[in-house]
Amino acid sequence: MASVDPYDDPLIHHPPIKQEDVDGFIRMLKVVIRILRSHVRVLSQWHIGDQDLQVRVKLFVDTLRKLFPDFQSVIDSNPTAAEDRTLSVFSGVFKVLRSSGAEMARINDLLEDDEMTRIPSDDSDSRANIYSENAEQIVSFIDSLLHNLKGVLLICRANSIILLKKALEDAHDRLFLFRHFLWLIPNRHIEQTNMFVVFKFARTLAFKTSLVLYTACLVSNEPSDELISEIRDSFPILTDAFHNILIGGASVICDEYLKSFVAVPDDTPIMDDQVLAFADYLINKLRIQSYNDPPLAPKDLTDILIDELSFLRCNLMDHLLLQNPNKEIKPLTISTQALIFETGLFIYLSLDAKEDDTSPTASYCSSKLPDLLKAVDLLKKQASDLFNKFFPELCKSNYPNNNVLEYVDFHINKLERLLHSKEAPLNALKHQTETLYEEIVSVRKLFCDIGELANSSQMEFLLTRYRDAAYQAEYVIDSFVIGEGSIWCHKLGLFVVMKDVKILQKEVKSLLTVSTVGDSVVPSLFGGASSLAHNPPNINVAVGSTEGIYYRVEEAANDLVVLKDAEEEIIELLTGGSRQLKLVSIVGMPGLGKTTLANSVYNHPSINLHFYVRAWCCVSQVYEKDTLLFDIFGQIVGKTIQSHETSPEDIVQKLYQSLKGRRYLIVIDDIWDIKAWNDLKGPFPDDGNGSRILFTAREQAVALEANSIPYALRLLSPEESCKLLLFKVFGGEICTPEWLTISERIARNCKGLPLAVVLMAGILKRTERKEDCWEHVSNTLISSEVSDILEFSYKHLPNCLKPCFIYFGTFPEDITVSATKLIRLWICEGFVQQPSLCQKSLEQEAENYLNDLVDRSLLMVDRRSSKGGVKACHVHDILRDFCTIKLRNERFLMQEHKYGGTFVLYGDLEKHICSLLFYYGLDRTINFRRNLFNFRFVLQYEFLGVLDLENVPFGSGANTTDFVNIAKLVQLRYLAIGVDTDNIPSEIGNLRNLETFLLTGASDEIMLPETIWNLVSLRHILTKNSFFSFQHYNQDFYQYFCQLDNLKSISAIPLSHGDDIEKFILRRLTGIQKLGCKFSNSWDDSTGCNLFPVLNFLSELQSLKVFFLGKTLYPCKFSFPSNLKKLSLSNFRLPWDEISIIGQLPNLEVLKLLNNTFEGQQWDMREGEFENLKFLKLDSLNIELWNASSEHLPCLEKLVLISCQQLEEIPSSFGEIPTLQLIEMKWCSSSAMESVKQILEEQREMSNDQLNVTIVGVVKIHG
Repeated sequence: MASVDPYDDPLIHHPPIKQEDVDGFIRMLKVVIRILRSHVRVLSQWHIGDQDLQVRVKLFVDTLRKLFPDFQSVIDSNPTAAEDRTLSVFSGVFKVLRSSGAEMARINDLLEDDEMTRIPSDDSDSRANIYSENAEQIVSFIDSLLHNLKGVLLICRANSIILLKKALEDAHDRLFLFRHFLWLIPNRHIEQTNMFVVFKFARTLAFKTSLVLYTACLVSNEPSDELISEIRDSFPILTDAFHNILIGGASVICDEYLKSFVAVPDDTPIMDDQVLAFADYLINKLRIQSYNDPPLAPKDLTDILIDELSFLRCNLMDHLLLQNPNKEIKPLTISTQALIFETGLFIYLSLDAKEDDTSPTASYCSSKLPDLLKAVDLLKKQASDLFNKFFPELCKSNYPNNNVLEYVDFHINKLERLLHSKEAPLNALKHQTETLYEEIVSVRKLFCDIGELANSSQMEFLLTRYRDAAYQAEYVIDSFVIGEGSIWCHKLGLFVVMKDVKILQKEVKSLLTVSTVGDSVVPSLFGGASSLAHNPPNINVAVGSTEGIYYRVEEAANDLVVLKDAEEEIIELLTGGSRQLKLVSIVGMPGLGKTTLANSVYNHPSINLHFYVRAWCCVSQVYEKDTLLFDIFGQIVGKTIQSHETSPEDIVQKLYQSLKGRRYLIVIDDIWDIKAWNDLKGPFPDDGNGSRILFTAREQAVALEANSIPYALRLLSPEESCKLLLFKVFGGEICTPEWLTISERIARNCKGLPLAVVLMAGILKRTERKEDCWEHVSNTLISSEVSDILEFSYKHLPNCLKPCFIYFGTFPEDITVSATKLIRLWICEGFVQQPSLCQKSLEQEAENYLNDLVDRSLLMVDRRSSKGGVKACHVHDILRDFCTIKLRNERFLMQEHKYGGTFVLYGDLEKHICSLLFYYGLDRTINFRRNLFNFRFVLQYEFLGVLDLENVPFGSGANTTDFVNIAKLVQLRYLAIGVDTDNIPSEIGNLRNLETFLLTGASDEIMLPETIWNLVSLRHILTKNSFFSFQHYNQDFYQYFCQLDNLKSISAIPLSHGDDIEKFILRRLTGIQKLGCKFSNSWDDSTGCNLFPVLNFLSELQSLKVFFLGKTLYPCKFSFPSNLKKLSLSNFRLPWDEISIIGQLPNLEVLKLLNNTFEGQQWDMREGEFENLKFLKLDSLNIELWNASSEHLPCLEKLVLISCQQLEEIPSSFGEIPTLQLIEMKWCSSSAMESVKQILEEQREMSNDQLNVTIVGVVKIHG
């Protein structure tokens, strides 16, 4: 094909160069030289079939190579010298360049006619090598042309040649696209004959472009119209024939292209950054083309393709993924390259197609777009299938079925922490993780708008898929963090999750757009827990452990109804009749209120005063004899007895001796068969003094076998059922007649079962007080079965409460759970999320959840804290069975340990267990040796987030090696463990997600490593029975100790005035709210007093517990923060005068003075102190006389006195304190007990029913 010879144009004969043209000439010359060098390099390497042409090309190449040094010397000359000789040299160079351009044009025409150029006719291998070699040469040539084209554009821009500039910009786009398209062909062993035409065209296009650029430089000042037309039209003219080849053989070319990868060795990457850069270019080009008016293809389809390709580029076309040589990923890489190849082909051909064009090119482009979208779908399916091949168990979520959005919120917060972590654990996945995080958050916001649509089956289905996607994301990221699997697996996994989330996002948007929902009384999916206030109960709670899990002693008496007639009859059976030891039993069906009645009797004032000592234990279906006897003995002697303090054989004798000669009452709750009574009855003497045993049982046969007096508890009458229902729902409010009518009908449906009544009350209490809403509840729930009522009640729970409630199924039957431990577990399990636009902490929100469950009568309070909150609670046996059934649906498993205890595991498959809790207590007689409890078994659960091994048997705690192994579980958020070492290894610092760290130590001191302070997520560091030690710390550590902003509680740490802990550690823990410490001597000779550590900088500290280890040295100069609300002091041995500094704390509400904290016979209280104190506890003090009045404690609500055996009396005016609700006295003098009795009698005479009294001890108070 002959082209226009620009050198025949008269304008090309450039006039002599002037001084003012020198700078422009030098710029032009630099670009021209680069073009010539590239052109010469390719010509010299290209095999030419025609020998005459070979000679001509060689002469041309050799001539230019000799001229290049002269050209360079001209460029390097000083252009500012205005010598005529210099300008003459410039003009001479220009003439040489002009003649060289003419020769380039003639050679190009001759090369185009050389049909035999480098094409063997019979050797296919040789032909394939030539294809590859030629293609690589042309690609390299085009790369240099693209670079030079930018230089030409700069010249045109400088000379304001707009028409030429536009023509060249169009040429750049075509050349760039063709270059990448051509680059995909080398080394693919494509044997199609038509590929010769491809390379012939590529060569012609490259040489033609080189000549065009060369010419454009030389005429850049004043190009002719003919030249601009030549440049603008050359590409379409060149591509006409080529298009027909590509359109006709596109599918063949692509198939051969894919087959070519089969020959590539498995360990050789088949994709590089150039392919990915080409994909970026294609997406951008498509986006530009979509704005054409009118567009070639439908804009909606084009936009979809752009979105899909952008998604694939961001999440699948990753060089670490697709360049992986792993043979498993190879098919996916091939398919990805094929999609890029076909998309590039589509865009290349569409450059010249017009909307109204009927050419094959236009027809191909209009039909190709749907095919590309199908190819995208197939590629995504291929990626999903590959991921599922390696992770088939992730087809469904490991998240619970309820509380979906709260779990996803937990995952979102976890992702956010990982992304912002200084340790950058997600570096290799950061881009994909950030994108996924944004998409999951985006969908989460959509779900906030669904309102009552939440209860539709469509939305539930979408929520399930959202949960599954979030779980898969968490699993993929967690497995990457722990170092499991190849990085390409993780990248592929994130792509699959992202694909699912994108689809889900579209479906949720669509549903929100087209759906409408009517009114419903069913609470919204996103209903939050109530934050109702709870007052302390009127009935006291007896002795029990204050931490962890312990056996139930009592439950609040107003949680279930107590039949007054039954109560009076049982009391009569216990206090009257024969003085010989007698057994009384309460029998009846589950849910009838047996335990509640026994509890009410146990705490009745007449029982309190009649028996010298009392104890309560709960047997249940599975029990441990020795544990029960230990607990009974502990209540009798007034302290907790550890199993290692005495042998099981000795406990029987000691219990017998402690009861000998005393009138006692032992309550044994929930006996299932006679064997339990036969196991326990040995230590109970019959001294003919009126002692009694009271037990509850479901079967009357058990009571008769034990030779007890059975009392069959009756059902409630309809009137009693209604009265209970109204009390639980309305409290002291007035009930109108219309509410009474509906309440009577609902109460009748409960068939007299107290538990059913209370559960119904819990539902109604949270139902809007509209008649139609209550009618809906009444009509919906027509069954009287407790299981149906409970299911209905569960359905009406806000989703955030459901997992919290059924979590009680993980605890063994009939044990009480510490509220503090429960809240921490809930948080670490992900059940609790901090509400937006709220200043409440996670702990406060979890406490609201707990109170709400209590308010709904689903939990029963066993103990109240000193501030009136829930301290310990449990669920009824029937409710626990219900929770256990629900947990099975949530993939919780309970396994018996072969040497005693129960493992609670949470997860679908063993490998994916994320929670493991151990409860010990089946047989304490077993002598646990280290080989019977091997901590290494937990290492198989690499994804553990919660590990509770606090209750491992004594003597079988974790040693240093065990901790090193446990530190490999980097996903742990909750770790509670018994320890058998005094040195925690530094590897514990690997647990960067740890939030709660609870140790039960066997030694007095436990050395914490310096690395523990690198765990920025820590909220609680606690130890039982021990103190933490920091003596081994380097001084350098204190200088670089990081601030733990999330840490809320730490106990117990050593503390002295002016030591490093006070100066460095505590001052960087300014967010601490709860602190426990041991205080050592800090005597200061200059001030003559014992200086207490300065703590007033802890502005958020609310609770402080201090145990003094030193000698009796006073005075002591305290320094407490003014915001302190709770203070517990032990063993200080200070005179009572020193208490004034404590009394002046303005916000103090709880004060506990323990173990001789103050010594002296007399305490004279002063006015203006303790003005806000609500709870006061005096334990083991030698006080004899207490001079005080009601005015000294104006806000007191609860007074507890334990083992103050020398105290003569309680100030009588305390009964006049308007806020006082309870006086609890244990193991005090008979005179003190009489004074309390007198206070109570006086208040009853004044109709004060608010005040209650509990007395426990060996001294009888005569009425």
